[in-house]
Order: sequence, then structure tokens, then C-alpha cells
Amino acid sequence: MPPHRVFVYGTLMAHETNHHYLRAAMYLGRVRTAPRYRLFSLGSYPVLCLGGRQRTCGEVYRVSTVMLRQLDRLEEYPHYYQRSKIPTAFGPAWLYFQAQPPVGARAIASGNWRTG
Repeated sequence: MPPHRVFVYGTLMAHETNHHYLRAAMYLGRVRTAPRYRLFSLGSYPVLCLGGRQRTCGEVYRVSTVMLRQLDRLEEYPHYYQRSKIPTAFGPAWLYFQAQPPVGARAIASGNWRTG
């Protein structure tokens, strides 16, 4: 099966707490999404929601099917996060998102979880 691409915008990014899940992945580069999203912080991790006008900053990685399944478990897909493909400069990539922000989430106006 061909490799997949995944867009990450929080704890899976380089130098973040869950990046070890991507240690065998190929880093493709940094990306800003089209202005279609809303980014929120729950403190220790962000949540991306559809339907906004914000560009979200993140990274794209090439992952195997086995790694994508591991990411699905980490992200509790499809119960906590959903996923959908978005266009990127590196080709279509999976994006984990939620339909609505969780209770208590704080909006991140910059679209960049690291800078808040």
C-alpha cells in the first residue's frame, strides 16, 4: 500500500511531546493551510475545527499505513477526532479535526499552536 501524508499542528510536530510517533516518518516540510479552519488550545494540546477563516501552521509527514493506524489510535479516531484529506504543497494529507471546539477550549488567533 502506498505511503500516506499527514498534516500535524500540535503535539506531533518536531520537538513536541508526541513527535516520537513520527520518528520513522519522512518529514516533507512546513505548511499553512487554506483559510478554512479554527484552532483552539486545551492547554497541553490543540484542536482544529472546520468552518473558520484561519490558516493553521503545521508540518507534513509521509507515513506508512501502520503508522497512520497508530496515529488513529493516538487521536482516538473516529470517536474523538475525525480525519479528512486536505490539499498541501506536498499533495493531499490527512488532517485530524473536530466538528466543534471542546468545552473550555481557548481560541488561538494566530493559527499557530506553538506561538499561541
